Amino acid sequence: MRVPRFGTVDPPFTGTPTAITLSAGADLWPTWLPDGAGILYTAEQLDRPDRDWCLAVLPPTGGRITRTICDNTLAGLDSVETYQSAAPSPDERVLFVRSSGRLGESGATAERARSRALMLGSLRGPLGARQLFSIPFTITGGRTYTGLSRINWVGPSTIVYRGDFLGLVCLIQVPNCPQAFVQSGLGIIRQLLDDPSTREVLPGTDYASSAWVGDDGDTLYYTLGGDSRVYRMVLSTLTASVVYDFGAAGIARDVQVRGTRLVAVVGGPAVSYGFNASVATNIQIDTLGGDIHVVDLLAGTDTTISAGRLFRHLALSPAGDRLLAESRNGEQVDLYLFDVP
Repeated sequence: MRVPRFGTVDPPFTGTPTAITLSAGADLWPTWLPDGAGILYTAEQLDRPDRDWCLAVLPPTGGRITRTICDNTLAGLDSVETYQSAAPSPDERVLFVRSSGRLGESGATAERARSRALMLGSLRGPLGARQLFSIPFTITGGRTYTGLSRINWVGPSTIVYRGDFLGLVCLIQVPNCPQAFVQSGLGIIRQLLDDPSTREVLPGTDYASSAWVGDDGDTLYYTLGGDSRVYRMVLSTLTASVVYDFGAAGIARDVQVRGTRLVAVVGGPAVSYGFNASVATNIQIDTLGGDIHVVDLLAGTDTTISAGRLFRHLALSPAGDRLLAESRNGEQVDLYLFDVP
């Protein structure tokens, strides 16, 4: 039974977001440093002979890159390395997914990778990063996960992340179907950082489309494939409830919460969810993104701030007053910065 939507809808925000990356390459998966002093994201390096996709740090309002984390070893020159889905910790550690592809494969885009792994490194530089486990992985008695994203720190030694399907799917179920690489959530997983044997799939998170651990470290906010609702789970008790329902506005994903402010991507012209026979699982396809909604959970109000563009992969600042998002224009993807009303 669907929980009714509540609250009122404010008029759309008319401000214009600021583009903070204007590279000819793709800029993806933004996040904030825990103290809000910088922006961490994946940047395609068109000036490198191997065209790696590295982690880069920008000042909090944009500007020049202050740090880049890349594979600068001689051994790394014979492949395309992709670092993405970064999750920095307060003590300057950083988790990220590393994919390695063949030279000449556009950015490796992680999909055609020869190898993939979850890595633990340092924001101080690229040296010393170590592999925590390889991807794909299988949980005993459960699914095989070919991708991973939405990584969260839950204290210094526990992590929560979304285990994904990542692969080639038929977009239309017809002979010689058009195909695309798709990354779609299969479930939310919790584990001890250094012990993959402790993995557990959190109940009720099948086909999750987002995962966000709140500031208290005990509250998980998440969305599910094809669903307009945002859910909240208390991790210590595994009890869940509905936080907000976007109703007719469409499918919700990319949820994040700071205090009483909730942001999410909702709806969009190219988002769909359902069983895909070519891979025999439920898949959510979201190639373009949707509208950004800002909800005041205390007042129950919902404001749209998309300013006529489609966005995805949101990142709400630690203070909750600024928002990062990526927006696609053809093959180019740039990051935009909003002041949140």
